[in-house]
Amino acid sequence: MSAFLVVKVLESQSICLPSTLIYSDVELRSSSADTPDEIELLKLSAKSANLDFSQYHHCARIATLVNEDSLEQAVSVADDRFAEILDLKSIEVPISNFSLSTIGFVKDLLSGQLQEIKHKQHKPSMSFMVHQGDVQPTDITHYILSQNSELSNRYLRSLHWFRNSKHENNQQLKILFNWFAVEALLKESETDNIGGSIRWFLGFPNGKQSQNVSKTIISKLESNPRYGYWKKELAEITDKIRIFRNDSVHHGFRSVDFSSKELELYNQIMVFGTSRCQAAVQQALINEISTASEFKEYIALIFEQNNNLINDVHGNITFSLDRIIRRQA
Repeated sequence: MSAFLVVKVLESQSICLPSTLIYSDVELRSSSADTPDEIELLKLSAKSANLDFSQYHHCARIATLVNEDSLEQAVSVADDRFAEILDLKSIEVPISNFSLSTIGFVKDLLSGQLQEIKHKQHKPSMSFMVHQGDVQPTDITHYILSQNSELSNRYLRSLHWFRNSKHENNQQLKILFNWFAVEALLKESETDNIGGSIRWFLGFPNGKQSQNVSKTIISKLESNPRYGYWKKELAEITDKIRIFRNDSVHHGFRSVDFSSKELELYNQIMVFGTSRCQAAVQQALINEISTASEFKEYIALIFEQNNNLINDVHGNITFSLDRIIRRQA
């Protein structure tokens, strides 16, 4: 196990400190405490996140010592510690943004090596649309906007939450926003558990309607040796995510109340689950299904209309979830 010093820069609308403050095992320090080498690393970290370091140069730094096996694990543990202190300090200066930027560095205290924190998450990027001629063609956006049904309105509300999740850096909020997106899409009552619907479109039919799915499709799905494992595992995990949602919303649980491994797995499942559920509802709208209850009635037929189902379940979903489990082992 290695010892790491993890240092991050607060957001540009946060605070500028004149001196160092120590709270438990976390230190809030002035930007003037940076050494020349550390400043260069912070500039590299900002560049990897496409940020202008001059907008962050004056902001306070937050630091802690962590004993972990890897740099990535150390940063994750540090972020949890930082969150608790920032929560406490934020009420003292409510007009400021007490949150972490992606800029920072890590020092291996055993080797003395310094390394900038690189921004490895997927970032929004410019997309270039191909010219389609002088007359705008009708597309799926026109079709959805032309509808005014219960299901189309649910779909629009769901897309709102899904878009919020894509631009959210906090994993706990990403998971919650995606769960809200599926709730907006398919939840009909307080007792309605959407976990079964999420599993359906992750490629794991369940409940009475699963008997209506083609035996050939089921056989192809089950041909993957990991399919049976994830069918059982996802039943438990989606229920844990439901509890996670309730604990976060009703009891004020924070990201530090959950392990980074849990958050990573929950987040990946919800990204897959939300996008697949929305794609299924879009297909249902094209087929002139107008309510959530009608959607559930025809769920097996909608499930079978996914021409890329087998490749998606085997090549994307089970493969990605297996990779997370292996990396966390």
